[in-house]
Amino acid sequence: VVEIRGQGLMLGIELDRPCGDLLGRAANAGLLISVTADNVIRLLPPLIMTPAEGDEVVRILAPLVREFLSAKA
Repeated sequence: VVEIRGQGLMLGIELDRPCGDLLGRAANAGLLISVTADNVIRLLPPLIMTPAEGDEVVRILAPLVREFLSAKA
């Protein structure tokens, strides 16, 4: 992970490599994300998201990113 940036709930997680493969992996895990600039995971959750839903996003996404980065190393 190069950088995590954003304002409010609009977040970008910049990785050190292209991460388009994460789109399908996240969708299979029940999480919709987008990738921009080839290496930035973009999160745009609804403003009405609860803290529990935010925890669920992290619970799903963090292991996916860890697995993705370790597989490509």
